[in-house]
Amino acid sequence: MDNLEQELQKDSAVEIVLLSEAAKLEKQDTSSKMSSGFTDIDSCIDGGFREGDFTVITGIPGEGKTTFARMLTLNFAAAGIPSLWFSHEMTSRELWDSFEKMGAQEDLISFVPLSLEDDLDWMLKHCDIAIGQHGVKAIFLDTLGDVVKSVKRQQELSNYATYLAQICKDLRNYAIKNRVMIFTVAHAVKNTRSRSNETDNSDIANSNGIPAAATNIFHIWRQQADPTAAKPENVTYVKIGKSRRDGTKKGFKYRFLYENHRLMPMGRDMTLAGTDYVEQGVW
Repeated sequence: MDNLEQELQKDSAVEIVLLSEAAKLEKQDTSSKMSSGFTDIDSCIDGGFREGDFTVITGIPGEGKTTFARMLTLNFAAAGIPSLWFSHEMTSRELWDSFEKMGAQEDLISFVPLSLEDDLDWMLKHCDIAIGQHGVKAIFLDTLGDVVKSVKRQQELSNYATYLAQICKDLRNYAIKNRVMIFTVAHAVKNTRSRSNETDNSDIANSNGIPAAATNIFHIWRQQADPTAAKPENVTYVKIGKSRRDGTKKGFKYRFLYENHRLMPMGRDMTLAGTDYVEQGVW
């Protein structure tokens, strides 16, 4: 008997059953939909988020990724869905100030740990605590690159992208196992194909494997106000980079008016990716 066969015999056998039977035994509930609070976004993810969803919110720095995540938090809270934030980009004071500017009250059902460590195992341990003590259903990580304690510099690992991809798989598996939704902010590099700050899945920094693990991907960018306009408007765009449950909506873009630190829906943007793309024959 060779070594491989011996190892196989050591492992307990896993029962093989019909797919329909396995689905009935799975704890993950994909029938209950949790609204994003935005009708247009819900329509692109088959009616809303589900338990086990791993959602990536991406774009270049300063374009509104965290604002969009905070809007989801407020909308979930309005529906009685508690959230947990791991904010490495802001202190708890700064994060709360930003929520207050959006109109949040002190009873907002969003929680944070009193201190942070840049370690995935530490984070998941505290997710367990928040789920058990506060019934948390939505977990926000800002940003994905801040849970890599063992890698102080990117050069220390030969394939940083592979490492991040494995973290994404771990987060997705945790979401499924614990019946929660996980949202992570991931930085993108500047899209050189367009004059705007619009990004695509290939622009996600260290993107090998990240889009593959995601259930949903949202790209965020801003169009700055025209000071010469009669009524200057700051517009934020949200593009569907991926929806595992409704692939027909990939590339759909929606406009939001940025007003009073909130995002107000303005409907779908029916243009494609701009004249640059059309002229180059990309679309």
